[in-house]
Amino acid sequence: MKKKNKFIVIEGGEGSGKSTLIALMKEKYGDKKFAFTREPGGSAYAEAIRDIALRHNLAKEASAETLFGLMWAARHDNLQKSIIPALNSGRHVISDRFDSATYAYQIKAMNAQHLENLFWSVRESFLKDCKPDLYIILDLDPKVGMERVSSRKEVKNHFDERKMDFHKKIRQSLLDFSKKVPSVIVDASQSLEKVKEDFFKVIDEQI
Repeated sequence: MKKKNKFIVIEGGEGSGKSTLIALMKEKYGDKKFAFTREPGGSAYAEAIRDIALRHNLAKEASAETLFGLMWAARHDNLQKSIIPALNSGRHVISDRFDSATYAYQIKAMNAQHLENLFWSVRESFLKDCKPDLYIILDLDPKVGMERVSSRKEVKNHFDERKMDFHKKIRQSLLDFSKKVPSVIVDASQSLEKVKEDFFKVIDEQI
């Protein structure tokens, strides 16, 4: 496919502010120029996989290999059913997480480094010429992020409940991933107003 518009991923550890910034994007830009999706999820079938991967009572015991497969299955369906059609219609696509999350959560934080070569191979096979144009990584001390998560009212998933060492690995993994792909790192420890300023400056430069 020949992409007409930009495909941008918003990524970060738990509590980094992704949801807040994406909600502000929806208010600012609406859905005429932008299509918003999330991972895992985004398409009807991928949302069903999300429930299995994050909410099922056995999900916490699932291996990195099992979750790796589920995440790529959901991602491929989201790509085919949601992302590519939106790009072909002339809209920019904003994704709350993408393959960066699989790299950080399953390969690095779950200690499955043996999957890294497979990750890049599957990435090439599944994404082809629909790789993200930019990853915006919201960088935050995981201690601060988890304090934010603990104050949330919504039901937490099994990743939210993991030990601090897991979340420290997430942060470092995302910083490592940023060196391998087109990316911008935004300091999410700043005031919300400053984070918004930095974030929207990047978005506006892209579109």
